[in-house]
Amino acid sequence: MMLLAKKQFTDFVKTNGLFSSSDVILLAVSGGKDSVLMAHLFAQCGFKFAIAHCNFNLRGEESLRDQHFVEALAKELNVKLYFTHFDTLAFAKEQKVSIQMAARSLRYTFFEQIRTKENFVKIAVAQHQNDATETVMINLIRGTGIKGLHGIIIERDFIIRPMLCFTADDIQNLVSQNQLNYVEDSSNAATKYMRNKVRLEIIPKMKELNPSLEKTFQQNLNYFKELETLLNENVKNLVKEIVVVENNQVSISFENIRKLNPQHLLLFELLNPYGFNATQVENVINGLNNISGKQYFSKTHILTIDRDCILINLVTAKHLKELKILEDATDVLFNDISLKITNCKTTPTSFKGKKNILYANGKSLIYPLTLRYWKDGDVFKPFGMNGFKKLSDYFIQQKVPQQQKADIPILANGNGEIVWVCGFRSDDRYKVNSNTKKIIIFELNTKG
Repeated sequence: MMLLAKKQFTDFVKTNGLFSSSDVILLAVSGGKDSVLMAHLFAQCGFKFAIAHCNFNLRGEESLRDQHFVEALAKELNVKLYFTHFDTLAFAKEQKVSIQMAARSLRYTFFEQIRTKENFVKIAVAQHQNDATETVMINLIRGTGIKGLHGIIIERDFIIRPMLCFTADDIQNLVSQNQLNYVEDSSNAATKYMRNKVRLEIIPKMKELNPSLEKTFQQNLNYFKELETLLNENVKNLVKEIVVVENNQVSISFENIRKLNPQHLLLFELLNPYGFNATQVENVINGLNNISGKQYFSKTHILTIDRDCILINLVTAKHLKELKILEDATDVLFNDISLKITNCKTTPTSFKGKKNILYANGKSLIYPLTLRYWKDGDVFKPFGMNGFKKLSDYFIQQKVPQQQKADIPILANGNGEIVWVCGFRSDDRYKVNSNTKKIIIFELNTKG
């Protein structure tokens, strides 16, 4: 049985040009049956390899058990082991991502570091045909468009998946018949994870209707790949014909959008590289005949419906969300702006100055101050007014463009009150006059 599996494995590697017999490959081995079988196949086929293992410290003693098992496996196969461990929960909290996404990011970053440092040609992971089927199902549920229908790519960048020639049943049979030891991840049985729910509940029901589900899906995946290639070529030509890029701004005319057929699919493919989803694309199409000015945001870009075209601009990344300012601070850097802070030694003859300068009553300031950006619900008392005003209403009255609002720094007092909408208007509660004993001057400048 292993002899046939070896031939199937080597034929798959050769047919897809994954690596040559002289290449040294880094294997990602968790200790589960899929990656354990992959390691044994590499060894029996005479391929050159080493093993990499990550302990994510998510399952207590079980995680430590997996680590020790992989250490023993590497020793048994007489190959080098690269090992690391992570505080995955802390990383997920810090990055504000799911535990699964955190583990994936940490895992592949570690693998790539080892590959680069030790000159491995490729990184092999042990995903199989059932994983590809599950991925397509998950992508259909999430709505990723046609790109999600090709399943798992056999090779992408330095990642290869040589086990895609096997189904889960193939792997189970090979492991059992060859009496290969492996460890079972208890979290694989937890249906709180989407992939596990698809694997344990949805796929079995589908296999009742089609026992050859994996084979059918594999045929469909090949078809979808060819269909995606055809679509990509069409989209490449469309980009050349109708997408205009000028001064880092992308524009597509309403006229050209209306000519697209099928409209939603092609516009989705044109806008998807900028992070816009299917719902936003539908809203853009529906908004072409409405009043201009409507905007849509992705994580990286902002799309504005102008008079006769849509405009796409990069959202400037902000490294700092907020910055605390201590009482003895004199020069503060906050992303793309700087704030110079000085104590006024002599009383000015006039407190009227430039928009980038604020004279504030030092006695009213509570440290640390905070430099941040506008957020929903902000209110302040505009200088010279008796009442309060929502900052969002103030921006509308000042005709501040939607994308600019997010870039306007706000100086807040230690009690949370707004002291200054920087570069626009100060708060009346912090005004100074000729009788003010302590005056602090804030001067705003844009870096560069």
